[in-house]
Order: sequence, then structure tokens, then C-alpha cells
Amino acid sequence: MNQPLDLSPVITPDAPIWWPLAWGWWALIITAIILIALVFLIVKRRKNNQQAKQEALSYFNNNQPSKRLSPSEAQRILRQAALSYFPRKKVAGLAGDDWLKFLDAQLKKPLFVEKQAQWQQSLYQDPTSMNDDQRKVQQQLVDDCETWIRKALPPKRGNHD
Repeated sequence: MNQPLDLSPVITPDAPIWWPLAWGWWALIITAIILIALVFLIVKRRKNNQQAKQEALSYFNNNQPSKRLSPSEAQRILRQAALSYFPRKKVAGLAGDDWLKFLDAQLKKPLFVEKQAQWQQSLYQDPTSMNDDQRKVQQQLVDDCETWIRKALPPKRGNHD
């Protein structure tokens, strides 16, 4: 009565393979590659855009107290930095009051036009004949140039055209 059943052995299927990938994985991989490339390009573009600003700031930061920048040197560095970001036609021909107005136009809080008399005096003053108050004024003018570079560069969209 108990007869053995004639059963075939159980055949298990092969384990699923991971290759070729499903379309969803391909989409995820392509999206990840595109995002990585975009981040890389944005970082590179930002670094290139900041390069002239960092170069200009290095002149102010490498300054030892014994060898401070004069206001005329600070203005020269400021003009070179501005020429790196703004059209040459707009910046190169500016002088005097127009130059100071241009600088103030790039800032929220003006720093230059209100000190026009100090700028005119300090640009042509002999550094060996200055007293301490005049040196402080000159250092403040140099600090204003550094502040302009920090806050106005690179220009916001629409400011440089």
C-alpha cells in the first residue's frame, strides 16, 4: 500500500543575474553622471570668476605694516580688478569724480564720492611729510578699496553691462 511515488528531483531556477541592467538603473546612472558634470562645471566657472578678485585681494593681504599700499597703488589695483569684470569701454576712460561715482554705483553703501577731497589730497601727497592723522586717512582709503573689491566683485547680473 505504501508505494513510493515516482517524483522527479526539484530543479531550482538559476539565480537572477544583475547584467544587463534594467532601464531604471541606466536612467539613474546617466542622471548621476550629468549631475556630477554640472557640479564640476559650476565649481570651475565660479573659481575662474573669482580668480581676478582673489588676485587683487592678495595685494592687500600680503601687505606688511612696514610696506603699506598707498592710495594711488590701491586705486591702480582697484582699476585692474574692475577691468577684469566690467567692459573696458565703461571703465578705462573713467577718471576723477566719474570714477568715484562708478565705484559707488557698485556698492549698496557709498564709500568714495563722499571722500573725494581726501582722495584728491592723498593721491598727490608726499608720504614722507605726513603726520599720523594723514596716515590714518590714507589707510582708511586703502581699506575702502579693499572693501570695494570684496563687496562689488564679481558684479551681480546686470551691473556689468
